Amino acid sequence: MDNVDMIAEQIADLIRRANAEETTPTERVQLLAQAVGLTVDPLHQLELMMLVADTAGRAAHDAAGRALRGEGRPGGKAATWTEIGGAADLSKDTAFRQFHGGDALSWSPAARGVRQAVRRPVSGEAS
Repeated sequence: MDNVDMIAEQIADLIRRANAEETTPTERVQLLAQAVGLTVDPLHQLELMMLVADTAGRAAHDAAGRALRGEGRPGGKAATWTEIGGAADLSKDTAFRQFHGGDALSWSPAARGVRQAVRRPVSGEAS
């Protein structure tokens, strides 16, 4: 077995462990991020990075829920929406809406640096 096969096997194992039922959301992010670091193929990296982004949003949702219940907080004190929003760099209203309206927390496209782009055909591409 050469190094490429060993790395491919290691990547597959990390993904398998990340997808295991008993894996926590935070552990899943870490395992997928390790897989990204080992991957050479840019398309496979892209696929894994998108999974990391999705998983991170879901892990943030999970962390917000634990904070609301006071789990792991000093004195077991439940966090407020202002504290959760501050930690997530979101407004308290946005954090509340995202928490109760979905499975993940995320920044707006503009906050992530996403801008409207116009796709122009490359030379030889049909329009």
